[in-house]
Amino acid sequence: MSRKLEQVESAIARVVAEVLRDLKDPRLPLLTSVERVRVSPDLGRARVLVSSFGGDDASTLRALDAARGYIQAELGRSLKLRRLPLLSFHTAPGEVL
Repeated sequence: MSRKLEQVESAIARVVAEVLRDLKDPRLPLLTSVERVRVSPDLGRARVLVSSFGGDDASTLRALDAARGYIQAELGRSLKLRRLPLLSFHTAPGEVL
């Protein structure tokens, strides 16, 4: 993996984690964290792996999907990328807080 791709993944993880702290969706557990971000080589898609404690994974993913537009907009404001990756949210397998 290239250094640039690693930097983009790290920056996306940081921004998404900051945005998650500010979301006020009751379906989203308070202890929701970004475990890892994987970006496609063409920077077209970003797979965000999240874990949460105290909530249902399905409702957490529904809440994140509902907030995807807001999270994408905040990502665009924070990062200066020529092409902003489309986010998809998934639960991190085997990750427990």
